[in-house]
Amino acid sequence: MCLCFITIEGSQEYQDLSSALVHIRDIISAVDMTVNKYEKSQELQEVLNRLENKSIAKLKNGKVFSKQDLCSKHRVLQHKGLVYWKTATGRLKDTLALLLTDVLVFLQEKDQRFTFAAVDQKPPVIPLQKLIVREVANEERGMFLISASSVGPEMYEVHTISREERNAWMRQIRQAVESCPEEEEEEERSNESEETKRATEARIQKITQFQETLLAQDQMICNTLEEKLELYAELTELSLGSPEPIPHRHLLVQVDSDAPRLASTLLTAALKEGKKTHWIKKTFIHIFKSATVSLQDSSCEIQKLLLQEGELAPLRALPSLQNTKKEADEVQKLHLKLKQEQQRWDKECLAREKQQSDQENELRQREQQCLLEAERLRCEREEFEIQLLEYQQNMDRLKEGQRSVEREKEKIEAQQRLLQSWRHNRQSSLPITIPPQHYQVRQLVRRGCNPSRGRQSLESWGSEVTSDGLFEEDYSSSPSLTPLLPPQAYLSLDGTNGDEGGEENIVYL
Repeated sequence: MCLCFITIEGSQEYQDLSSALVHIRDIISAVDMTVNKYEKSQELQEVLNRLENKSIAKLKNGKVFSKQDLCSKHRVLQHKGLVYWKTATGRLKDTLALLLTDVLVFLQEKDQRFTFAAVDQKPPVIPLQKLIVREVANEERGMFLISASSVGPEMYEVHTISREERNAWMRQIRQAVESCPEEEEEEERSNESEETKRATEARIQKITQFQETLLAQDQMICNTLEEKLELYAELTELSLGSPEPIPHRHLLVQVDSDAPRLASTLLTAALKEGKKTHWIKKTFIHIFKSATVSLQDSSCEIQKLLLQEGELAPLRALPSLQNTKKEADEVQKLHLKLKQEQQRWDKECLAREKQQSDQENELRQREQQCLLEAERLRCEREEFEIQLLEYQQNMDRLKEGQRSVEREKEKIEAQQRLLQSWRHNRQSSLPITIPPQHYQVRQLVRRGCNPSRGRQSLESWGSEVTSDGLFEEDYSSSPSLTPLLPPQAYLSLDGTNGDEGGEENIVYL
């Protein structure tokens, strides 16, 4: 910066220094951002390490949010802090808020472990799409979080320690809402992750099946080799005629050996076995050659003796000649037996090789069948998914039809109630007819008749009115709970001129 002040403005050096200064600032800001991201990722990892594996949260759309969803690569921690979630009863519950790329998560601590917060049966995970942040009136440390999602709106009241921290939270949440991806992108990303997960599971299952098949084949080969080894050991004991048993009658490598031997030990044992086999072979050849040479020498000696001793020599050499023939016969029998054993072993080896080739062909056929079956299952799964989607769409249309039917039913019920109230008001306002002959009572009173007589007339009028269908309870109260006038009061409703008219007076209740 100081170099720019002492450099001539507009020169090439000034431009180079300005460009270098801009690049240095960009590098510093990039380093700061990288360090900040690393610190945020470490903080999120610490929280995830303390989060219970079995803890889940159910969202409004019916999906389940778990610990694995927080570990997603596209979710980065933006802000973290302790806030207070206000319940319906007015209590403030301590929660740890995590502001991620597309969601806001509330966690609660219990026994040094974190779980998803459960307050008033509201989901502790709030999508940032269509999230509105408002201040609480007359409350410096409170704010409202209003989720205007299409699945179902929800409102949360959250408090902080101070007003500055509340403003910082509101600023961070608004910035995260502005930079949050759309719902369609989020759904595509979740679908891609689910498809990748299903493909990985299918691949792991297929590899496991192949491993089990190979393990079974290895076990069969191992058993065959062990039987072959036993036969070779018995053959060696018969050939050598030693009373000591063969020390190694088992395979050097087992199928399910947890701790295999070292390579040097295996190679040393294999070399020893090879040397021993070679020595046995050389011993057989040497014995056969020795027997042949001794037989030839014996024949030559016999011929010499016969020539020298004449006729008496064959008689003395007869026992030795018979012994020599017996030895030759035994050697010949042993050679034939060895040849037969070798032929039998060759036949068994050919049979084993043929069986192994058949098993390999069968394994290839099974592998092709498995591939065809997997393709068929994939096609069926796609068809089932299409049917499930159509079923869900039909269910949505059915629910919409049910809601419209319920709205029509509510309208009809409201109209019925309105009609009943109208009928009730109409019945309560029906007129009452008073015959004109009953006005004689008023005329008797005006003419100065006896009061007792007038009272008797009034009582007779009341009885007549009662006989017409009007009861005393009808005068006490009306259907609209308005007190009615007694029959004496209706008599004064006539005109003051005292004329007896021929028409009826109508009084409305």
